[in-house]
Amino acid sequence: MLCRFGFYILFAVFFAADALAAADGKTAPPPSPHLTELPAPKEFARPDALVSTEALAKLLPGGRSKLVLIDARGRAAFNEGHVPGALNIESDTLQDPERPPYYMPTREVLAKVCAQAQISADSRVAIYDEDDGRLAARVWFTLHAYGHNRVAILDGGAGKWCNEGRPWTVEATPPPAARGTFEPAATLRGVCTFAELPQFRVRVHTLGRLPPTTLLDARSLAEYMGEDVRGKVGGHIPGAANIEWSAMLTGKERARVWRSPPEIHTILRMGGLEREQKIAVYDQAGGRSGHLYFTLWLMGFENAANYVAGWREYGNRDDVEVEK
Repeated sequence: MLCRFGFYILFAVFFAADALAAADGKTAPPPSPHLTELPAPKEFARPDALVSTEALAKLLPGGRSKLVLIDARGRAAFNEGHVPGALNIESDTLQDPERPPYYMPTREVLAKVCAQAQISADSRVAIYDEDDGRLAARVWFTLHAYGHNRVAILDGGAGKWCNEGRPWTVEATPPPAARGTFEPAATLRGVCTFAELPQFRVRVHTLGRLPPTTLLDARSLAEYMGEDVRGKVGGHIPGAANIEWSAMLTGKERARVWRSPPEIHTILRMGGLEREQKIAVYDQAGGRSGHLYFTLWLMGFENAANYVAGWREYGNRDDVEVEK
């Protein structure tokens, strides 16, 4: 099983140009004997899920617009400064450790949050943080899981926004004039429970190639290898490959942006991921896995799921298998 992510990155950087050339119809290197290479995409499959600082600036010509802008940082950070017109929804308010197995807010709680933030089903929502999208991804995933289809993450977050000298204020944003009407769906999408994990551990062996990855660990390599223990036991779910969530980003820390589609495509292919395959992503508590799930969504993966309970559930059970 390929598990050393550094190996993926070296190949991804080295082959990204060739992958893009293949997408342009130029000569591409011969396919690996173990992986059937697909053409690298030039663009994200769902580009509307990612908004650039330039695009956001145009949507905010003089303060608040029809866009609902969410700051996913803590209240103290928000009060010290934020994008004009932003409303604060702390990402931690959208997880509930007392509600396993999802550890997500109830429909009623989310409906109340959306009502206060003037989020309706037809609202265009953009979310940012200063943690390379990790906090924003938790908010994004919660809205996505409950059925909202018009939510995006600010590429580069508050760090890139400020580095470019864009508007920043300490002034409080006036409460919305009207309440949002978004009604969270009764059935969650993209969420995997402990009981559903076995379906993602099916290994399909085909002569001459590696089996596709069906479990993806978004944590650090130290956590994956059991060196950084954050439960009763350390290690990973048997059969899981390790691609750390932050590997999909490039640039300065706290202002990083998503890598190009060809680069991400190459990383995922080197990790054994195929777009049509059912894939469960997990981490410790659903945030980093939400970020990696978001990247898969950007790339057009249709059958991914986030095991939100993650290692905080799996790593504290007495009836599970663990690999290191």
